Amino acid sequence: MTLLLSRKSIILLLLGVLLAGCDRRFAPQALFESYLNDLNRSAFVQIEVDSNVSLLPMPALRTRQMELSQFDVGLLEFLSLQRCDVGALAGQRNSILGRVMATSQRFVYELAIIHAIRTCEIENAELAIKLTNVAQVKASELPFALSNMLWAGEETASLFSMANGYLPLSPAESHYQELITALQHLKRVSDHLDEIPQVSSAQIEADMKAIYESEYLGKLLYSMSHIRHYLEQTSAALEPLSQSQEICGAPLNFLRQQFEKHYIDVLQPYMARINTVAYQVLPVVQQLGVQSPIDHSEWREFIGQFDMKSSSSEWQRYLMASREHGRAWSRIFAMCGEGVG
Repeated sequence: MTLLLSRKSIILLLLGVLLAGCDRRFAPQALFESYLNDLNRSAFVQIEVDSNVSLLPMPALRTRQMELSQFDVGLLEFLSLQRCDVGALAGQRNSILGRVMATSQRFVYELAIIHAIRTCEIENAELAIKLTNVAQVKASELPFALSNMLWAGEETASLFSMANGYLPLSPAESHYQELITALQHLKRVSDHLDEIPQVSSAQIEADMKAIYESEYLGKLLYSMSHIRHYLEQTSAALEPLSQSQEICGAPLNFLRQQFEKHYIDVLQPYMARINTVAYQVLPVVQQLGVQSPIDHSEWREFIGQFDMKSSSSEWQRYLMASREHGRAWSRIFAMCGEGVG
């Protein structure tokens, strides 16, 4: 009997942990719904929020992946190159593990093989010409290898994952400094591809680890699209109030209390933290996206959701909804001769 109770306690504890995790992922949703529910307690307000939030999914891998040329050497050529790094790198690439390299390691390998060819003294003139041509082709393909690392690897699926809901409420979890540092480093690498930069495998793996663990762009897209939806519905419901002075006095005092309690004190600071990080991340993401040789329309449309300038991007629609929400309240307060709290 004691053992049975113990097992039940463990199961209940695990369920509690799982439910807490789910609540944490979608805690901002509960806060916005609490805001709307309290506004709906007023006889002058009726906000109905549907679930019609449509987002473009990340395109299939085939639309994001760029083909790279293969570098194979014959046995005699391989043996003749053992005194420099070219042979070792060629052997590494042709091994069983080398043929299934992660996109990040493939990028590091492409840089390494170019450096190895350019620094190796090759006595065989015919082989030297062949390898020089290989280095030239690989140098021209570096934007492809970098694009694959950023947009076609395992990290990409995690970066754009929306499975974990909103960006975190906690200020301590909202900085994403490691992600920002990683993206800035990769942007510097991208800016100097023509120079065939020297990069360490450890640094690149650290960058991609930060990207993988952040799940940032998926959470950002999920957050700003759902927040926009809540704000647009609220603004639409508030708009008629700015045309009727019946709201002035006690009814407006009640609404002001809800506005300050929920939006000013809780939701607006949360959105400000979202914006602070986004203004550091999105310009770099946009630059890396623009520099990518991917030219598929599905990808361009998908990544365009994060465009900081396009009026049709999800980012700009989110900012517009935020501004319009503030204006809707300002018009109501102004009509009653009051200022915004």
